[in-house]
Amino acid sequence: MADDLYDVDFVAWTEAQAAALRARRSGANALDYDNLAEEIEDLGKSEQHACESFVENIIEHLLKIEFIGPRETIPHWRGEIVAFRNSLKRRLTKTIENRTRSLLPELFDGALQRLIASELLQTRDAVLSKLADGYAWGQITEPCWYPEPRYD
Repeated sequence: MADDLYDVDFVAWTEAQAAALRARRSGANALDYDNLAEEIEDLGKSEQHACESFVENIIEHLLKIEFIGPRETIPHWRGEIVAFRNSLKRRLTKTIENRTRSLLPELFDGALQRLIASELLQTRDAVLSKLADGYAWGQITEPCWYPEPRYD
């Protein structure tokens, strides 16, 4: 069962293994179960954070296409999105997907904040008035979906 879980959902495997390590007693010559458990959990958390970062970068570039322009930059941003989507796809497990989906509003907000901080967007209002709910999971992960530009 653990081998199957390792291949199917790495994050769930890391959590199960960490719990199993913590259930054992440690002794003078025994393995350092607590620290091993923590390190294994951290591996899963690292995968989760990487996927969250890919999603936030995808959102940021979708926003650039839709709201920032100019049109000449769209091919470059699409190329970046393809790279982020491919990296996400390679690491995505069911556990990571479920957790990341629940964070979409926060990740959307983070992407907006970066664009405002870099002065590519002036305010949140212009985006939120047209895109109040952000992007749906399917739009973020669909290999060929890109928004239509809203500037011109």
